[in-house]
Amino acid sequence: MNVISSLLLVFILLVVLILGRSSFFVLSGLFMNILLFFLLIFCLHLGLSVYLAALAYILLNSLITLGYVNGWNEKTKAAFYSLILFSFIVSLVFIPFIQKISISGFSSQELEELAAFNLNVPVSFTQLSVSVILIGVSGALIDGSMSIASSTAEIFHQRYQKLDVKMLFKSSMSVVRSILNSTVNTLLFAFISTGLALIFWYQDLDIPWYEMMNSQAFVFEFAVVILSSISVAFILPFTSIITCYYLLKKSS
Repeated sequence: MNVISSLLLVFILLVVLILGRSSFFVLSGLFMNILLFFLLIFCLHLGLSVYLAALAYILLNSLITLGYVNGWNEKTKAAFYSLILFSFIVSLVFIPFIQKISISGFSSQELEELAAFNLNVPVSFTQLSVSVILIGVSGALIDGSMSIASSTAEIFHQRYQKLDVKMLFKSSMSVVRSILNSTVNTLLFAFISTGLALIFWYQDLDIPWYEMMNSQAFVFEFAVVILSSISVAFILPFTSIITCYYLLKKSS
């Protein structure tokens, strides 16, 4: 048994021990998301629009993660509606912005490593880079929206007879403030862990730190973190508002 198989077995055992029967939905949902990723690659191979394939992937991934794994209830409905509305707004803003800052394609150092390969592929690297960022951002959005929707729903069910929209939103925002800092720090630590290999690679190439900070590969990785943090900072209160109105309207 190799290392990957051993770690996968440990992961499955921990999920089963902690979640019990619901572990089936978590593990099968994870497997479905992996298949969905390969389906995305296959669609790109067939020449499907990169933006269309990426948005379809985000939509289906959200349905699996929220609706299938967590059950299609009022919390996941509120989180899903918030995510879809916000993703549409983010796409309208981020797509032209990312194209404007020109961080797509390969850096000069990467081109040296890829010189033996044929780079004449029928895929727009600009669209692919934008889609990669949108998919990366969507992961943080799914996590943040589900956290706020669940917290707001719990507050509502505990005190629903004494709450109006203003009071429920105020209570929900107190949760937003607590979650925002930890979520942004998680994104920062994820960047540090993935960026260490890139930094060590630049050190091996004897590239000065000021050139590394302005390199395309480093800026691309850092842009994902910044855009994800901005998106999370907006989607948490956005989900709070949507969930408050959704729960109160449903109970009336």
